[in-house]
Amino acid sequence: MTTPETAAAPHSSPHPFASAAMTVLSFAVLLFAGAAVGLMSGFSMGWVSHFWDLGLTVQVGGVAAVVAYLVALYALCRLAGWGSRRQSGALGFAVGFVAMMLAMIGYTVGGSIVFSGKPVNYVFLFGSMIALAAGVMRSFVLPPRTTPQAQPQVSGA
Repeated sequence: MTTPETAAAPHSSPHPFASAAMTVLSFAVLLFAGAAVGLMSGFSMGWVSHFWDLGLTVQVGGVAAVVAYLVALYALCRLAGWGSRRQSGALGFAVGFVAMMLAMIGYTVGGSIVFSGKPVNYVFLFGSMIALAAGVMRSFVLPPRTTPQAQPQVSGA
């Protein structure tokens, strides 16, 4: 017996225009969020490499910090895809981050803008690209789960 309280609510799909607008809006917001994370982490990485020549303890700590950051970056990328319910959210975050990194490694007459030629910077740059690529590829969204309809039981002879 089905009562109004236990009856399944009618499933209505969103309007196609609203769905497309939400996808574009979430992509744009996550693009700027990725750029902001890229800007802050790029300058932070510049400070890590600034102190790189102080000894082995600082170098080990710097590499440990970069590895922990790369794990967090992967998680942020996956979270962007999960939160937007689309892989395009993770892609928007990654594109914003990469665009900021490309702007920061631009070459000038005096060298790179932010990053020096220290090994920890290469670990950061290449590791962040790998973490973002893995985050985008792993952030696919499964289709919604459907519940099977109850079939009436027919008792045989």
